[in-house]
Amino acid sequence: MKHLVITGVSVMALALAGCGTNATDDKVEENSNATNPPVEQPLEPATGDTDQNTDEVVPDTTTDSSTDSATGNMQADMDKLSFKEIELDVSYGKDKEYEAEIEQDENEPIKAKVEDELNEIYLKGQEAFDDVYSKVKNLDVTKDSSQQETIDRILDAFDLQADYEKFEVEIKFNDGSKLEVEDRK
Repeated sequence: MKHLVITGVSVMALALAGCGTNATDDKVEENSNATNPPVEQPLEPATGDTDQNTDEVVPDTTTDSSTDSATGNMQADMDKLSFKEIELDVSYGKDKEYEAEIEQDENEPIKAKVEDELNEIYLKGQEAFDDVYSKVKNLDVTKDSSQQETIDRILDAFDLQADYEKFEVEIKFNDGSKLEVEDRK
């Protein structure tokens, strides 16, 4: 008797499972071999999205040609300049500082950042590079520029006021020389 009840329940379960098809399943079944039932493929999360079953972020393993292109563009722009790095720090008092830099270590991607507390602008990467590059592309300083000449030209290029408390800039030129200027008022 128990065997008959278990078999009856099993048959009902199979019958109900067979009734649960929809139009999509019918189309899949029409296109496949009748002896091979359609196999459901698990959904793969989109690149960089979180998996629905975990909180893990799925890493992006594809090559991003736009990133490579941006890096190439940054390098091409840097090659137009007489220097390969610039680091600027101008302080106007408590919580009023302007920092900008483009850093280019050998065999490493170009890094750029802007921390403009005066205007509450904080940029990194391509945006920071574009911002700084637009200001320094016509900057006319050399390793032999005087301290005051360097300060005046950089303040003008970055549209900064001359009433700073501390001014520091370090520029590394393509020939390996450096220009370092520090001034306090």
